[in-house]
Amino acid sequence: MKPTFTLLFVLFAFQAIKSQDYPINLDETFKYYTEIKAICDADNGKLWGDNLWAPILLIDKKTRFVVANQPDNEGMLLKTGDVYTGYFPKDKSIANSTSDFGKESWMMVMYPLPEKDYNRNLLCVHELYHRLQEKLNLDYGNYNNDHMDNMDARILIKLEWLALEKAINEKNKKKRVDYLTDALIFRNYRRELYQGKDTDENKIELAEGLAEYTGHKICSGNNEEFKNNVLNTKNQYWNNKSYVRSFGYYSGLCYGYILDQVNFDWKANLKLNSNLGLIAQNLYNIQLPRNLKKSYEKSKNKYTYPEILQFETSREKQRQEMLTAYRFKFTKDTVLIMDIPKPNVVFDPRTLVPLDSLGTVYPTIKIIADWGILQVNEGGCLFDWKKAIVSGKSIKQENNFLIGNGWELELNENWEITRDGMNYKLQELNKNTL
Repeated sequence: MKPTFTLLFVLFAFQAIKSQDYPINLDETFKYYTEIKAICDADNGKLWGDNLWAPILLIDKKTRFVVANQPDNEGMLLKTGDVYTGYFPKDKSIANSTSDFGKESWMMVMYPLPEKDYNRNLLCVHELYHRLQEKLNLDYGNYNNDHMDNMDARILIKLEWLALEKAINEKNKKKRVDYLTDALIFRNYRRELYQGKDTDENKIELAEGLAEYTGHKICSGNNEEFKNNVLNTKNQYWNNKSYVRSFGYYSGLCYGYILDQVNFDWKANLKLNSNLGLIAQNLYNIQLPRNLKKSYEKSKNKYTYPEILQFETSREKQRQEMLTAYRFKFTKDTVLIMDIPKPNVVFDPRTLVPLDSLGTVYPTIKIIADWGILQVNEGGCLFDWKKAIVSGKSIKQENNFLIGNGWELELNENWEITRDGMNYKLQELNKNTL
């Protein structure tokens, strides 16, 4: 009887595991990985000289449940059917990004993934490119494009996009060059207005723009499909509340397509300081006028300038009202100030609000630091990558949880909140007294 009972118990346990309701569908995830691998293998390094396929983590944000395409190097993931499962550490942020986990470098994406096959594969290839960046010596670090929240900068980037769109869609070579010339006039006039910001603009185009370019390039079946996918992408960025950390996604994608139409391997010579617009100017033999402002005034009305001006004027009025409220909130009212030596953050790049020299307001953000985990859901957080500031009014504490206006903070055990004049700060307890 005993052997029979043992066998039945093992079979029952196996069936229970097989039928367990995982937070992520394992069979579906394996199908996703198979599709993405096929796309990467079809390219097999033709685009960047290396196959993009890599370790992938699909993470359920609520439960931190992980489904991976391979094991880690510390045994944190267990083989479960055709995939590997486990849980992501609480002290690591979850985002569509890259991460070190179990002594392995991963591309990670959040569950659920987009339902449409193309959008899902595009997202994954975009992030796979980011993992390859360091190997390509194209890892750009941080960049500051706060000027892209100003009205004239937004008008000029929109005009540049519209001119690039016409250049991409134009079959006549001479007309394509004319449209591209207009795009470069708008681009360089903006950079003339904001001296010294060309480097930061280039960085985000090379980082995020080329990631978008890579995704669309190898997920598209042919050049015509690639072109249509590029053009269909504009509306995803056109209506963004902020262009500060998002404009380069579309600009870099457009220049990538345009550069591909020239019989020259432009990617082979990319460097950290490369300028995609300048590369296009050289490859298309474009001579820009000396007086960019005059040329801008001459060309702008070919690209729905009146409508753009009307929209951006209204937005600027609302922006100034918002900035006034934020300045009072973070400089005159009671706040909680948190130092962050090594920020680990998750945020929406489409919503950022630069606040002069004070830093940038992140309407929503999650920060993981030595002192604990901060989640801002509304009201904003003033953040400059060295410190974070939130409203200090009406703070309530229950054990190690703090709740404020629009935010909540889970404090680590050796930290406490203390008064600092009219404000608050976080302070680490003396470890010798614990």
